Amino acid sequence: MTDLWLLRTCATGLAAGMAAGAAHFAALRWNARYFAAGRLAVALGAQTVRCVLTALLLFALARAGSPALLAGMAGLLIARHATLRIAVRTQ
Repeated sequence: MTDLWLLRTCATGLAAGMAAGAAHFAALRWNARYFAAGRLAVALGAQTVRCVLTALLLFALARAGSPALLAGMAGLLIARHATLRIAVRTQ
């Protein structure tokens, strides 16, 4: 395992995790609105799609190796933190 491979793998995992996390948590806001409006079928469908897509990304990162998976999870956490900060500011 070379340093360049490790750096590229981690960078790719982090970028993918941040992008997927941003999409995941933005969709969570829409999903909560569907639940609040009583549109349960749409909300459950959206929740299923959102979770399956995130799980597929994590599976792909796991197949790429543990550095990619760990970096991807870090990207998801960074996106979660950013989304929560934005949500608190807009209220």
